[in-house]
Amino acid sequence: MARLTIVSTRDYRQHVLEIEERGNGTHSVVVHPPARLGRPREVQPATGSPLLIDLLNQAKAEIDEVMGPKPPPRRPPMRRRFG
Repeated sequence: MARLTIVSTRDYRQHVLEIEERGNGTHSVVVHPPARLGRPREVQPATGSPLLIDLLNQAKAEIDEVMGPKPPPRRPPMRRRFG
């Protein structure tokens, strides 16, 4: 019987997170940084068998460590009233 593998990508702070779920609780997260910041790398689980959300949070924490603190959110521009 054929296995179903789901692969999705998410953008996060100029990086691309490739999320692969193979069923049976097996999954992986690969971080693809911009070309100037290195090669893609797979996130290694910190514990024995973490959940997918734990791997995603760990990948985001690694990206935040490399990129530094997040900039403050921008205020939307003021709308002009015409008429």
